[in-house]
Amino acid sequence: MEPQTESEERELERRTELVLKAMINAAKADGRIDEQEVQRIVGKLQEGGADANDQRFVLTEMQKPLETEYLISAGRGKPELGVEIYAASLMAIEVDTLAEKAYLEKLAAGLGLTQEVTQRIEQMVGLRAA
Repeated sequence: MEPQTESEERELERRTELVLKAMINAAKADGRIDEQEVQRIVGKLQEGGADANDQRFVLTEMQKPLETEYLISAGRGKPELGVEIYAASLMAIEVDTLAEKAYLEKLAAGLGLTQEVTQRIEQMVGLRAA
């Protein structure tokens, strides 16, 4: 569904930026972004028709420190957005380190997502956290 107003357009852009930040943040959760994580994020960008500016934004975001509290704050009290943030985080990484698992647990708790909800999200995106 296309945004009909300037306000809806801004909200869509904000949500898209949050989802990208969530993916990048998850990739940084274990202290480094590996090649597979970069490819997952770039692949999602390309699927969405990202342009050069979008790709520069992502590369810049990859250099920044973790923004977990920012993501939690943005999604707190907004269950639908919280689910999007958590799902995007899952899609960006293969949960194969304790740091990534701890990151996802912190994110879920901060967003107010129950274990049942996170398990359903993991099933929806075809992943199962370690």
